[in-house]
Amino acid sequence: MNSTQRDFCTSSYLAFRYVVDSEAAWAPGVVPGLPDINDDDQIAVGTSAQIRDALGHLVREALEAAGTLGILLSGGIDSAILAGLLPAGTMAFSIRFLADGAIDETVSARRYAQAKDLDLRVIDVTWEDYLDLAPDLMRSKRSPLHAVEVGLYKAAHAAVEAGVDTLMLGNGADSTFGGMDKLLSRDWSFDDFVDRYTFVDPHSALARPVPVLAEYEKYRTADGIDVVSFLKKTHGIGVIQAFDNAISSAGAASVEPFEKMRLVGELDLARIRRGEPKYLLQGIFRGLYPDIEAPRKIPFARPMNQWLGTWPGPQRSEFLPDLDISRFTGDQRWLLWCLERFLGMLDDVDANFSTRA
Repeated sequence: MNSTQRDFCTSSYLAFRYVVDSEAAWAPGVVPGLPDINDDDQIAVGTSAQIRDALGHLVREALEAAGTLGILLSGGIDSAILAGLLPAGTMAFSIRFLADGAIDETVSARRYAQAKDLDLRVIDVTWEDYLDLAPDLMRSKRSPLHAVEVGLYKAAHAAVEAGVDTLMLGNGADSTFGGMDKLLSRDWSFDDFVDRYTFVDPHSALARPVPVLAEYEKYRTADGIDVVSFLKKTHGIGVIQAFDNAISSAGAASVEPFEKMRLVGELDLARIRRGEPKYLLQGIFRGLYPDIEAPRKIPFARPMNQWLGTWPGPQRSEFLPDLDISRFTGDQRWLLWCLERFLGMLDDVDANFSTRA
């Protein structure tokens, strides 16, 4: 095994939450690969009216293609907009993480479902689910996980058991229509953006870190970095990979209408910085839900601070000795925790990375 490749994979996973090189291998035959993104068939949109028309077309197309279509409904406006375009009675699945102080997106999801007469199913997710389901999901992905995957898998599995064969998802709106307002909050220098975005600096945790700047260099400009393109491409591919793994592992197909659109022209960063993230989608939401106030951005927040609050940190030799785990947030601890367990699976000669979860 080429240890340099594994070292790259560990560094890339910590920095970006996935392995950014489609040919990089954790071990012989253990290559995560990347989703095949075809931009040629994307619908060009530039106004709220065009987005609304495109979504209507894409939703009708999905309904015709699916046997039974359901929707993964969160507390934010992206999936709410899609839910508002679906027929009454459509099954909707909303994830609730069970931990003290966890954000409960099902409160907002229930309002949307009631407003549009959808059949809402709440899927409770616990830390025990992560312990039970993560190994098979890592085998199917051939890589450690994004923190969303276990919850998504459990929701998709519940959907399949309820007779749904295709789930509609709201991802893709943030990266295309300016939902990541904190990352778009100012004109970044190249170095400052690298520091701000990198999830875990490999040098802060690994005994053999590998530089990952080459991925950022693709977006370097004369005076900084093209943040919008970075979020749409590098960030977006990792999210698509995570959703695809979780949902396909449960035996369902997925449809992502927002991923099938591209924005003509540039985002109005001044509006976003004045407090109007996803300004092109806000009017669509208000038209569909006139009696519900649009929420501020609700993150798909996993309660890792609670679940990994007492974890002592990784012990394998790939990590720095005596790592001070208190320096890391809950989401960062998840990356370290999951990476350590995946590396342990690679040591297991009986581990089978060729089967789906």
